[in-house]
Amino acid sequence: MEEKTIEKVLNRISEERIQDSQELKNVKAVQEKQQKSLNETQEKFNSFAQEIGTLKTGQQTLLQRISGPLNQLEELGAKIDSHTELLKKPLVQKVVHEHHVPKLLYATIVLFCVCLCFGFGWFQTGQSLTQYRNNDTKWRRLMLDADPRLTEVLQGLSTKVELNPNNARDSVQREEDHNQQVWELEQKTKKDSAELRSLKRGKKK
Repeated sequence: MEEKTIEKVLNRISEERIQDSQELKNVKAVQEKQQKSLNETQEKFNSFAQEIGTLKTGQQTLLQRISGPLNQLEELGAKIDSHTELLKKPLVQKVVHEHHVPKLLYATIVLFCVCLCFGFGWFQTGQSLTQYRNNDTKWRRLMLDADPRLTEVLQGLSTKVELNPNNARDSVQREEDHNQQVWELEQKTKKDSAELRSLKRGKKK
């Protein structure tokens, strides 16, 4: 009886081991499937990451290609704006005719005026020199023909003029003005006396 019971227990244990080994095989099979699925998922993820990297590179290249025309469009827009401003204010062209003959004529007139001024100054200088020479001749003749007393007076006058010509000239000018005023007063007095006489004669008549 005990042997049968032991056999039963052993059979049951063997059956349980067989079931355990079967379940272990099943678990291993499931793990292998899961590992295979994980490997496939990893490969898909890697390929997806590569595709994403390729897409990023293509996107950057596309952005670079697009940015070039965009910059050109901006430059073109700026040029269009500047040309629009220029078109709002059209350029006025003026034709200026330059004649060289009037310039030559003006130069000739200026040179003629300069020559005329030089000639007039030369003539005035010649006149002044002639007048100075004549006055010197008169003075020397007067010195020769005058008596000794008048000669002394003239020599003293000559010395005063040589020592201080400006003062001597001012003194002569003042005396001439004084003599002119005295002469004018005398003439006016004579005229007034003549008018007074004529009035008296008229009253007597």
